[in-house]
Amino acid sequence: MQTVLNNLSKRRKMMFYILMAISVLALIINYFFNIPTTSYFGEENNIYIVYGLISYKIIELCVLYLIFYRRHLHKLTHEEHTNELLAKFEKNAKRFFMLVPHGSTIFGMISYKLTANIYIFLLFMLIASIALFLVKPKKSFT
Repeated sequence: MQTVLNNLSKRRKMMFYILMAISVLALIINYFFNIPTTSYFGEENNIYIVYGLISYKIIELCVLYLIFYRRHLHKLTHEEHTNELLAKFEKNAKRFFMLVPHGSTIFGMISYKLTANIYIFLLFMLIASIALFLVKPKKSFT
């Protein structure tokens, strides 16, 4: 059990570093290159699409947290520590720690392309960082 928690904490820390590296890289690209907005939907509609992506990401993180991580964590703390339950928890926690930065990066890139505003991209990175900050594997079992 302790090795699983240590591995998940390392993965969580690694994802923080990846988010920071992506954010710094985005700032560098934004500083040196001019990326124009897309005109697929019209400029007045682009911001509404971005608002929809932000709302979707926040709702998705709540669902991922509640379904993939919290449900198995709750089962593990209230039941006997079986190997099968521990394996499910580890699998879903790894999935959560991988999907949070991945999804936020993709949505941030789409939003950046729609608005050409780096702050929108950084908002998605902040949302992912907050989600990773709130989920602490080691603290859940102490």
